[in-house]
Amino acid sequence: MKPDSNIVLTLRAITRGLSSLRLTVVLLALCMILVFAATLAQVELGIHEIQQTHLRSWIAWFDLSPGEGGIPIPFPGGMLLGSLLLLNLIAAHTVRFELRMKKAGMILVHLGIILLLLGELFTAVLANESQMSLDEGRALNYSTASREIELALVDASEPGVENVTAIPMSRLRDGARIDLEGFSLKIIRFFQNSEVVAESSAGAGFDPARANSGAGTGHAVRELPRETAMDRRDHSSAFVEVVRADGTSLGTWLLTNGFPAPQSFDASGRSWGMAIRQRRFYHPFSIRLLDFTHDRYLGTQIPKNFSSRIRLENPETGEHRETLIYMNHPLRYQGLTFYQAGFANDDRTSILQIVRNPVWRLPYLACGMVGLGLVWIFSQHLAKAMTRKRPVPSS
Repeated sequence: MKPDSNIVLTLRAITRGLSSLRLTVVLLALCMILVFAATLAQVELGIHEIQQTHLRSWIAWFDLSPGEGGIPIPFPGGMLLGSLLLLNLIAAHTVRFELRMKKAGMILVHLGIILLLLGELFTAVLANESQMSLDEGRALNYSTASREIELALVDASEPGVENVTAIPMSRLRDGARIDLEGFSLKIIRFFQNSEVVAESSAGAGFDPARANSGAGTGHAVRELPRETAMDRRDHSSAFVEVVRADGTSLGTWLLTNGFPAPQSFDASGRSWGMAIRQRRFYHPFSIRLLDFTHDRYLGTQIPKNFSSRIRLENPETGEHRETLIYMNHPLRYQGLTFYQAGFANDDRTSILQIVRNPVWRLPYLACGMVGLGLVWIFSQHLAKAMTRKRPVPSS
């Protein structure tokens, strides 16, 4: 037998195995177990954390004994189960289904399901969400991630110009060294979520590390569990040492996104600002909040409607226009969708949720295909029932 024939036979065997109906049943059962376990874990971890650790991960870890002495066991995550279901469905069409008009409805239904699975996969990889908090009269050209932070270094040596170097959260870990032009940053301790208090108030459980420069001197930090509530965020902190190229230390700073302003130092003949802040996404346009309106139901404090009148300013295209963003009426612009998400500061601040999802049309297309396929199938059965001969009554 030729080697090419062996390869063909192997591929056919793999395809037949992937097309198995038993595999479909097993995968659907595993999906049910995953959803059930994720629903239980959501009480402690929150929706966002469950999405990342269970539904949008390749391997999910189930804790059989929650607490400090937990016993985690691996389980197929949502990404793995979804990918296997996608392969199972494609293989089943390859092996069993024939391209005939009478099967068109079933083919449309399955193609719609395939698009749904692909849509979720692409959404998990490509989509991101951020927020823009706007005070009335203020304009911003960036949005911030609510659950991701970055260490930002701002070179403000040139008047009116800020050159920003953003170090992502994935690189902020104990002992990490980040080399820059003329100096380095050494991460002595990093806290995903923390409490910062005056050193005189620190008791047991606070980290022994201390800052000797900047606004963080005289403060102590202790680590806290990560926030899981949707309306709360982690207060991240880090003790960062600035080291010259010759090995000389310029001091240790305490950085936290709880401090309102960057902390400054001089290195390589330039002035720098340094801060831990929420991760920023910069846009080639700016949005200015002209007016925020918050309506309540008569006699109550229950929100009835809230809306933001904004001015969109894009210097690249010369675009300057006003529009209204309100509940269930988002603004779509340059691949971004702006939703009215909330308000703060006694109704003087509007919070816009910004979603970037290049494949947002896929679910609509998929649902349309599934619906059309079901109509096709049911109409065929209806036509058969209507044309079926009725039995002739015996005399």
